Amino acid sequence: MDSLAIYASTVAGLSAVLREQGFEALIADSGYTLDGEQKLVAAFVGRRADGIVLSSVAHSVATRRLLERARVPVVETGNLTDDPIDMVVGFSNHGAALAMLDHLVRRGHRTIGFIGAATTDNPQAADRRRAYDDAVEAHGLARAASLSRECASTFGAGAAAVAAIVAAHPEVTAIFAASEVRAIGALLECQRRGWRVPGRIAVAGFNDAGLGAWLTPALTTVHVPRDTIGRRAAQMILDAQAGRTVPERCVDVGYEVVVRDSA
Repeated sequence: MDSLAIYASTVAGLSAVLREQGFEALIADSGYTLDGEQKLVAAFVGRRADGIVLSSVAHSVATRRLLERARVPVVETGNLTDDPIDMVVGFSNHGAALAMLDHLVRRGHRTIGFIGAATTDNPQAADRRRAYDDAVEAHGLARAASLSRECASTFGAGAAAVAAIVAAHPEVTAIFAASEVRAIGALLECQRRGWRVPGRIAVAGFNDAGLGAWLTPALTTVHVPRDTIGRRAAQMILDAQAGRTVPERCVDVGYEVVVRDSA
């Protein structure tokens, strides 16, 4: 659910810049699978798209070959990579998640639970999980496999994950849910069970897609300028397609830890 809000903002920025120059964006959903992405890339290349923007930096070998042979501008988004197909605009998911965990540590939390997406073929999720492991190591935090949970991006899954973590570790004082929907589900479940947030347990999220800011308590989260990602990606495609020099082929838009009442 939060992915819809995230991509809506990126697509809105992308479309606005393209439309100003007489181009239209065609949107397709790969279902978060490498095979699905490969089929869509083949379809767009076959229809002679002027450029392609991808929502990830993880691709099959066949997809990379398709794009390299197509000779059209390609912009990868959602993360940063040292090995772009062509161009990339994004931010460090590892750095952003680590910044949030550092915030929780500064607030005095030593037993922190983590809720995230499955990491297979998902470099964004893998980087956020790696940040959690790195923070545990760097700060000497409580360490246990049952302190972390992978789950779907739904309110119910976030609620079930926080309940399972607290059941296994009643001493936990903070939860970092690495998406807004999971974090909101966790926060609402804490309230349903009568656990004061942040008095009994702090809850932090990731994405700042909109709804979290209107909760009580408002959700502490990581904000990423998704509209800027779309706009920069569009301008890079337009410059490359027109034969102009692209000033930066790897753009880091950064992130911000937004501290609100929940943590």
